[in-house]
Amino acid sequence: MFSENEIVENALRNLEANTGIAGYWLSQDNSYDDGIDGKTKITMGETTVIFSTEVKREFREYHLDKLLRQAELNKPFMLVADKIYPAQKQRLRENGIAYLDTAGNIYISNDNLLLWLDGQKPVNLDVEKKTNRAFTKAGLKVVYAFLQNPEAVNFTYREIASYAKVALGTINEAILALKETGHILEVNKNRMILSNKKELLENWIIGYRNILKPSLLLGTYHFGGSKLWDQLELPATAIWGGEPAGDLETGHLNPEQWTIYTAQEKNELVKILKLAPRSDGNLKIYNKFWMDTTIYMNNRATPELITYADLMITGDARCIETANIIYDKKLARIFDQP
Repeated sequence: MFSENEIVENALRNLEANTGIAGYWLSQDNSYDDGIDGKTKITMGETTVIFSTEVKREFREYHLDKLLRQAELNKPFMLVADKIYPAQKQRLRENGIAYLDTAGNIYISNDNLLLWLDGQKPVNLDVEKKTNRAFTKAGLKVVYAFLQNPEAVNFTYREIASYAKVALGTINEAILALKETGHILEVNKNRMILSNKKELLENWIIGYRNILKPSLLLGTYHFGGSKLWDQLELPATAIWGGEPAGDLETGHLNPEQWTIYTAQEKNELVKILKLAPRSDGNLKIYNKFWMDTTIYMNNRATPELITYADLMITGDARCIETANIIYDKKLARIFDQP
């Protein structure tokens, strides 16, 4: 994955190539953390504005509340990100937050200055690293295994392959890639540790959403018995994910969309739940890709890490709120550590 500096430098280079507007980046490299990643200086003719800057690889809806707090404390303020989707750009503009992406698309509304450029084609920062073996479909399964059990980095390759449910040849490629990105560190010749776990989690969620989870979909159905979902007995190989898993975990979410993961053929589920195939249905069935090592919610729901990811990638405010409850109660003590 590219560093914050590389993301900003790519964004500024494309901004200047597209518009002639010059920019300069000064990263925050001192020991005092004032909540920003650095300063971005934008010069247009005789006008120069220096923005306190937050850098994200990919801006997501749940980042907005934090950005609003940062913007209030650090004026003028700008978000620089590899990817900002159109709906998110609109939310940023509505809240008066300047932004710049790596394609050179920019929005600034500051005093008498208004600059808004859109429509530039996205720049793929991963062109050189698109073969990063840790973020292929199989590699993402390995990363999940490490996130779920950081000690697994010290298992034998055969043990890791069995634990992650991947081919043995995947393991060396994934571990080398994670070493290259600084997410696995060698303490000595006999021991490694997982490092920058929060960053790795965020990167994994992006890959999970874009690469792994779509490949696991077995079908979409209309679920007519949704009002009684929590009274249903699923087959032993099937468990609730997504919104129902979030509700089982917190009691905070009334599901509107249903997700089930299964380790067996879907036919048994379809028969038990009386499901009818429907492209816009309210229930999706996915292949269960992980190996259970602990009992979760009496085997009724996905592990907290999967539930958290499923809820975060919905973009739905109530799901994200529930995901944050799960993170604070169950995951923060693991991923907020160095």
